[in-house]
Amino acid sequence: MSEKEDALFQSIAELTQTVKDHHASGDQVTIDYEKLAAEVAKQQAALTAQQAEKNQPIRRGEEVGPDGAPARTVKGKYEDVDPIDLYLSYKLCKTVQQFSQGSGPSKDLVDAVQKAMTSTGAATGDELVPTDMAAGLWDDIYAATNIAQLLTPQVMTSDPMDISLSLGDATFRKGTQNTATTASDLATAKSILTSTELVAEVDWSYTLDEDAIIAMMPGVRGVLSRNGAEVLDKFVLNADATNAATGNINLDDADPADDSYYLTDGQDGLRHQWLVDNTAQQVAGGGAAISDAMLRSAFKLLGKYFKDAQSDVALVPDYTTYLKGFLALTNVVTVDKYGPQATVLTGQLGSYMGVPIVPSAFHPLGEADGKVSTTAGNNTLGSVTCFNRRMWRLGRRRDLLIEVARDIQKRQFILVTSFRPAVGTRGTRSTNTHTSGILNILLT
Repeated sequence: MSEKEDALFQSIAELTQTVKDHHASGDQVTIDYEKLAAEVAKQQAALTAQQAEKNQPIRRGEEVGPDGAPARTVKGKYEDVDPIDLYLSYKLCKTVQQFSQGSGPSKDLVDAVQKAMTSTGAATGDELVPTDMAAGLWDDIYAATNIAQLLTPQVMTSDPMDISLSLGDATFRKGTQNTATTASDLATAKSILTSTELVAEVDWSYTLDEDAIIAMMPGVRGVLSRNGAEVLDKFVLNADATNAATGNINLDDADPADDSYYLTDGQDGLRHQWLVDNTAQQVAGGGAAISDAMLRSAFKLLGKYFKDAQSDVALVPDYTTYLKGFLALTNVVTVDKYGPQATVLTGQLGSYMGVPIVPSAFHPLGEADGKVSTTAGNNTLGSVTCFNRRMWRLGRRRDLLIEVARDIQKRQFILVTSFRPAVGTRGTRSTNTHTSGILNILLT
């Protein structure tokens, strides 16, 4: 473990202990929980990013160094530049040359890019690098997610796509000699995945010269990776196909903007399953603080889907509920006790009865019905989603597409990044019992 990771673990442990000490002493008034929640989320994101960077796959232009980290094959001026950033900078410089009669990429940049492209062997041409670049950035995005990576990924060969999830049970009967038994007709279960396009745009001025482009590229790529991971988690949690004047779970009693990230073209997400599709899976908090009884009730609603809870089930609360509620429960094992064994890259800061707790900044506060009010001041109550991860799929119709165009009116180069995810679940949504939730939790 690196010194930076040790320092971040220590910082989270100190924050956790501070909250627990205040709970124990009954002094919670002096804590700024909004600021504390933001700080814990920041520390969690930093640990997730470090783990994702450490575990990222070796890509074109990279070799494994003695410490297991990527070792650059490109030497000289650009040896510290990631090959993907290097290539994208090169393409932008060529575009500048084509459209604005600029100087274009320098010879040493061209040489460095060619070295990065051909360092892994034959059949590595210019046309292959955009695919590798998009795949590499997708790896960065997926590794940085907390919620989305809990779902089973599914490559989509069509849109929409039916996927078979399981077969029904075979019935065993008492046998009679020389007599055929009654055959079992195995029922099939399937899920429909329909993708939704998510798009981000970054604009570049004509006046950026070669060195400025190269210097900015890691930052731009980092923003795309971080924000891509965030919107993927948000989409999985909050996807809702309802686009009407009466609103949906993310914007109650108002017509959401047509480009809202959560307006899926297909199925709905985790929160929608227990808030709308099957309300029998709700545990009513009754405006009280979260309790062991509430959590056990949420587990009970899962029934057979609570089997193998440590590996298959997850609890996702908002950060305020985690800080004000979960840390007050004696059965929660927090990160100061979980230590290096905490799988921080998935955001797990502890567990309850062996079930991982994955707090999320994108699991919103809401009203008593769990939905988010159009009036921000009404969103004061917490909630928790509990689900069996094996029953959900994250569809991938388009992993990532990176395109560059120009706007002559604004004298800009436009970098557009897009992907098409889908979220789906098995079974009939109105009767599914693999997902439950707790709503109307008091946050004092």
